[in-house]
Amino acid sequence: SWLNPLWYAGAFAIGFAAGKLGGDKVSLGFVVETERQVEAHLQSHMDLLPASDLASRAIVSAMKADEIAHAQMAQQAGAVELPAPIKSLMQAAAKVMTTVAHRV
Repeated sequence: SWLNPLWYAGAFAIGFAAGKLGGDKVSLGFVVETERQVEAHLQSHMDLLPASDLASRAIVSAMKADEIAHAQMAQQAGAVELPAPIKSLMQAAAKVMTTVAHRV
């Protein structure tokens, strides 16, 4: 996507700020929440896929499993739970990103 550099820069900036302001545990908290939100996004795709599209369902299912594993690893490494306002802000940013990506 033409937007990949923008997404990368945003993710880097958020990770850098989280690390500087809250340390590793907060950074890992962002990882957990990001993975949870990506998992939910993938589930929304899964809900739209026809039951007969076994190949696509297998791919999305494998992607979901990866996201779950990443979140679990971050939790085991000491992630803290992010406050609700931060989670909401992340959801809003994700909505903007998916909407822009869909239209560009």
